[in-house]
Amino acid sequence: MKFFERPGMKRGLLAAGAILGIFTLITAATLTDYANVNLGSNGFAPASDYNIQVSVSKETSLDSPISWVEGDTKAGVSFSDDEDVALAMQSMEPGNEIDFTIPVRNASEEWASTLSINFAEIQAAFEKEETDEEVLAAKEAFIKALELSYCMSDTPLTGCDDSSDFTSHESLNGEADKTEPVELIGDTVPLAAFDGDDDALYNSGEGNVTFVVVKVKLGDEANLEDFKGASDADIQVQFTGTAV
Repeated sequence: MKFFERPGMKRGLLAAGAILGIFTLITAATLTDYANVNLGSNGFAPASDYNIQVSVSKETSLDSPISWVEGDTKAGVSFSDDEDVALAMQSMEPGNEIDFTIPVRNASEEWASTLSINFAEIQAAFEKEETDEEVLAAKEAFIKALELSYCMSDTPLTGCDDSSDFTSHESLNGEADKTEPVELIGDTVPLAAFDGDDDALYNSGEGNVTFVVVKVKLGDEANLEDFKGASDADIQVQFTGTAV
Protein backbone atom coordinates (compact mmCIF):
# COMPACT_ATOMS: atom_id res chain seq x y z
CA MET A 1 0.00 0.00 0.00
CA LYS A 2 1.15 3.54 -0.47
CA PHE A 3 0.00 7.07 0.11
CA PHE A 4 -2.54 8.44 -2.35
CA GLU A 5 -0.69 10.44 -5.00
CA ARG A 6 -1.97 13.91 -5.67
CA PRO A 7 -2.71 14.72 -9.29
CA GLY A 8 0.29 16.36 -10.86
CA MET A 9 1.14 17.94 -14.15
CA LYS A 10 1.19 15.72 -17.17
CA ARG A 11 4.60 15.97 -18.67
CA GLY A 12 4.58 17.10 -22.27
CA LEU A 13 6.52 15.26 -24.93
CA LEU A 14 8.23 17.19 -27.70
CA ALA A 15 9.19 15.23 -30.77
CA ALA A 16 10.60 16.29 -34.09
CA GLY A 17 11.21 14.21 -37.18
CA ALA A 18 11.20 14.00 -40.92
CA ILE A 19 8.85 11.81 -42.96
CA LEU A 20 10.41 10.82 -46.25
CA GLY A 21 8.41 9.72 -49.28
CA ILE A 22 9.65 6.86 -51.40
CA PHE A 23 12.81 7.82 -53.29
CA THR A 24 12.98 11.21 -51.47
CA LEU A 25 16.49 12.38 -50.67
CA ILE A 26 17.47 14.27 -47.49
CA THR A 27 18.96 17.56 -48.63
CA ALA A 28 19.23 19.47 -45.31
CA ALA A 29 19.25 18.87 -41.53
CA THR A 30 17.27 20.95 -39.05
CA LEU A 31 18.75 21.39 -35.57
CA THR A 32 16.23 21.26 -32.75
CA ASP A 33 16.44 21.61 -28.98
CA TYR A 34 13.95 21.84 -26.15
CA ALA A 35 13.62 22.66 -22.43
CA ASN A 36 10.95 21.50 -19.99
CA VAL A 37 9.96 23.55 -16.93
CA ASN A 38 7.75 22.10 -14.19
CA LEU A 39 5.44 24.71 -12.63
CA GLY A 40 5.76 24.18 -8.89
CA SER A 41 7.15 21.18 -7.07
CA ASN A 42 3.83 19.36 -6.48
CA GLY A 43 1.82 20.32 -9.55
CA PHE A 44 -1.75 21.64 -9.50
CA ALA A 45 -4.73 20.33 -7.53
CA PRO A 46 -8.33 21.45 -6.94
CA ALA A 47 -9.28 23.31 -3.76
CA SER A 48 -9.66 21.07 -0.71
CA ASP A 49 -7.75 18.28 -2.42
CA TYR A 50 -7.80 15.03 -0.43
CA ASN A 51 -4.60 14.99 1.59
CA ILE A 52 -3.02 12.96 4.38
CA GLN A 53 -0.04 14.56 6.13
CA VAL A 54 2.45 13.53 8.80
CA SER A 55 5.10 15.16 10.95
CA VAL A 56 8.57 13.78 11.59
CA SER A 57 9.55 16.24 14.34
CA LYS A 58 8.36 14.16 17.32
CA GLU A 59 5.54 16.39 18.59
CA THR A 60 3.31 14.69 21.18
CA SER A 61 0.39 17.14 21.44
CA LEU A 62 -1.42 19.87 19.52
CA ASP A 63 -0.13 22.41 22.05
CA SER A 64 3.18 22.58 20.22
CA PRO A 65 3.32 23.86 16.62
CA ILE A 66 3.42 20.83 14.31
CA SER A 67 5.41 20.94 11.08
CA TRP A 68 3.10 19.04 8.73
CA VAL A 69 4.75 17.60 5.63
CA GLU A 70 3.75 15.52 2.62
CA GLY A 71 5.04 11.97 2.57
CA ASP A 72 3.38 10.75 -0.62
CA THR A 73 6.45 9.43 -2.41
CA LYS A 74 7.91 5.95 -2.48
CA ALA A 75 11.00 7.27 -0.68
CA GLY A 76 8.86 8.84 2.06
CA VAL A 77 10.21 11.35 4.59
CA SER A 78 12.81 10.56 7.23
CA PHE A 79 12.15 10.78 10.95
CA SER A 80 14.43 13.22 12.75
CA ASP A 81 16.63 11.46 15.31
CA ASP A 82 18.43 12.89 18.28
CA GLU A 83 21.89 11.56 19.04
CA ASP A 84 20.76 9.03 21.65
CA VAL A 85 18.06 7.52 19.42
CA ALA A 86 20.42 7.32 16.45
CA LEU A 87 22.99 5.49 18.60
CA ALA A 88 20.35 3.10 19.97
CA MET A 89 19.15 2.30 16.44
CA GLN A 90 22.68 1.41 15.39
CA SER A 91 23.48 -0.81 18.38
CA MET A 92 20.39 -2.93 19.07
CA GLU A 93 20.73 -5.95 21.32
CA PRO A 94 18.14 -8.65 22.06
CA GLY A 95 15.28 -7.15 24.06
CA ASN A 96 16.04 -3.55 23.08
CA GLU A 97 13.07 -1.51 21.87
CA ILE A 98 12.74 2.00 20.46
CA ASP A 99 9.57 4.09 20.20
CA PHE A 100 8.75 6.80 17.66
CA THR A 101 5.78 9.17 17.95
CA ILE A 102 4.33 10.27 14.60
CA PRO A 103 1.51 12.84 14.33
CA VAL A 104 -0.90 12.10 11.46
CA ARG A 105 -3.71 14.29 10.13
CA ASN A 106 -6.38 14.47 7.51
CA ALA A 107 -5.82 17.88 5.87
CA SER A 108 -8.85 17.61 3.58
CA GLU A 109 -11.67 20.09 4.10
CA GLU A 110 -14.19 18.24 1.97
CA TRP A 111 -13.58 14.60 2.89
CA ALA A 112 -13.37 12.51 6.00
CA SER A 113 -10.80 9.74 5.78
CA THR A 114 -9.95 6.24 6.88
CA LEU A 115 -6.42 5.50 8.03
CA SER A 116 -4.53 2.20 7.94
CA ILE A 117 -0.97 1.44 8.96
CA ASN A 118 1.63 -0.84 7.36
CA PHE A 119 5.31 -1.52 7.86
CA ALA A 120 7.80 -2.30 5.10
CA GLU A 121 11.56 -2.66 4.75
CA ILE A 122 13.00 -0.40 2.06
CA GLN A 123 16.36 -0.71 0.35
CA ALA A 124 18.94 1.92 -0.42
CA ALA A 125 20.27 1.80 -3.99
CA PHE A 126 23.63 0.38 -2.93
CA GLU A 127 21.93 -2.43 -1.00
CA LYS A 128 20.18 -3.67 -4.12
CA GLU A 129 23.60 -4.27 -5.64
CA GLU A 130 24.75 -6.53 -2.80
CA THR A 131 25.56 -10.05 -4.03
CA ASP A 132 27.35 -11.59 -1.05
CA GLU A 133 25.06 -14.41 0.06
CA GLU A 134 26.28 -14.32 3.67
CA VAL A 135 25.61 -10.58 3.95
CA LEU A 136 22.16 -10.99 2.41
CA ALA A 137 21.32 -13.88 4.74
CA ALA A 138 22.48 -11.94 7.80
CA LYS A 139 20.36 -8.93 6.91
CA GLU A 140 17.30 -11.05 6.20
CA ALA A 141 17.69 -12.76 9.58
CA PHE A 142 17.93 -9.37 11.29
CA ILE A 143 14.82 -8.04 9.53
CA LYS A 144 12.83 -11.10 10.57
CA ALA A 145 13.97 -10.69 14.18
CA LEU A 146 12.55 -7.17 14.49
CA GLU A 147 9.15 -7.04 16.21
CA LEU A 148 6.90 -4.21 15.02
CA SER A 149 3.85 -2.82 16.79
CA TYR A 150 2.02 0.46 17.24
CA CYS A 151 -0.31 2.37 19.55
CA MET A 152 -2.72 5.06 18.36
CA SER A 153 -3.73 7.72 20.87
CA ASP A 154 -4.65 11.40 21.14
CA THR A 155 -2.42 11.54 24.24
CA PRO A 156 0.62 9.40 23.35
CA LEU A 157 2.64 10.22 26.48
CA THR A 158 0.00 8.66 28.73
CA GLY A 159 -2.01 6.58 26.28
CA CYS A 160 0.95 4.61 24.96
CA ASP A 161 3.12 4.25 28.06
CA ASP A 162 2.55 0.55 28.65
CA SER A 163 3.24 -2.48 26.46
CA SER A 164 -0.41 -3.51 26.79
CA ASP A 165 -1.40 -0.34 24.90
CA PHE A 166 0.30 -1.62 21.75
CA THR A 167 -0.92 -4.03 19.12
CA SER A 168 0.45 -7.55 19.16
CA HIS A 169 3.76 -7.46 17.33
CA GLU A 170 4.31 -8.51 13.76
CA SER A 171 7.54 -9.18 11.86
CA LEU A 172 8.49 -8.68 8.26
CA ASN A 173 9.36 -11.85 6.38
CA GLY A 174 12.46 -10.74 4.55
CA GLU A 175 14.06 -8.21 2.24
CA ALA A 176 12.05 -5.49 0.54
CA ASP A 177 12.04 -7.24 -2.84
CA LYS A 178 10.69 -10.45 -1.30
CA THR A 179 7.80 -9.26 0.79
CA GLU A 180 4.66 -7.17 0.75
CA PRO A 181 4.16 -4.62 3.57
CA VAL A 182 2.77 -6.06 6.79
CA GLU A 183 -0.77 -4.92 7.54
CA LEU A 184 -0.88 -4.04 11.23
CA ILE A 185 -4.39 -2.71 11.65
CA GLY A 186 -7.63 -4.62 11.36
CA ASP A 187 -10.37 -2.00 10.98
CA THR A 188 -9.44 1.27 9.35
CA VAL A 189 -9.70 4.29 11.65
CA PRO A 190 -11.87 7.26 10.60
CA LEU A 191 -10.45 10.80 10.72
CA ALA A 192 -12.85 13.72 10.36
CA ALA A 193 -12.42 16.38 7.69
CA PHE A 194 -10.25 19.41 8.51
CA ASP A 195 -12.44 22.41 9.37
CA GLY A 196 -10.10 24.78 7.54
CA ASP A 197 -9.14 26.61 10.73
CA ASP A 198 -7.85 24.53 13.64
CA ASP A 199 -6.75 20.91 13.87
CA ALA A 200 -8.72 18.81 16.34
CA LEU A 201 -7.85 15.55 18.07
CA TYR A 202 -9.38 12.35 16.74
CA ASN A 203 -11.60 11.78 19.81
CA SER A 204 -13.38 8.69 18.51
CA GLY A 205 -13.81 10.03 15.00
CA GLU A 206 -14.69 13.67 15.72
CA GLY A 207 -11.29 15.21 14.92
CA ASN A 208 -8.79 15.12 12.07
CA VAL A 209 -5.52 14.50 13.99
CA THR A 210 -4.13 11.62 16.00
CA PHE A 211 -0.74 10.29 17.12
CA VAL A 212 0.77 6.93 16.24
CA VAL A 213 3.52 5.55 18.45
CA VAL A 214 5.58 2.94 16.62
CA LYS A 215 7.63 0.40 18.55
CA VAL A 216 10.56 -1.48 17.01
CA LYS A 217 12.02 -4.24 19.19
CA LEU A 218 14.77 -6.77 18.61
CA GLY A 219 13.28 -10.03 19.86
CA ASP A 220 14.36 -11.41 23.22
CA GLU A 221 15.49 -14.68 21.65
CA ALA A 222 17.49 -13.06 18.84
CA ASN A 223 21.10 -14.20 18.43
CA LEU A 224 23.55 -11.47 17.42
CA GLU A 225 25.78 -14.11 15.84
CA ASP A 226 23.12 -14.56 13.15
CA PHE A 227 23.44 -10.91 12.09
CA LYS A 228 27.19 -10.57 11.60
CA GLY A 229 27.93 -8.50 8.51
CA ALA A 230 24.32 -7.42 8.06
CA SER A 231 23.69 -3.99 6.55
CA ASP A 232 21.10 -1.66 8.05
CA ALA A 233 17.41 -2.56 8.04
CA ASP A 234 15.46 0.51 6.90
CA ILE A 235 11.92 0.30 8.27
CA GLN A 236 9.20 2.46 6.71
CA VAL A 237 5.83 3.15 8.34
CA GLN A 238 3.18 3.46 5.64
CA PHE A 239 -0.01 5.39 6.38
CA THR A 240 -2.74 4.92 3.81
CA GLY A 241 -5.86 7.05 3.73
CA THR A 242 -9.07 6.64 1.75
CA ALA A 243 -11.57 9.47 1.33
CA VAL A 244 -15.06 8.66 2.64
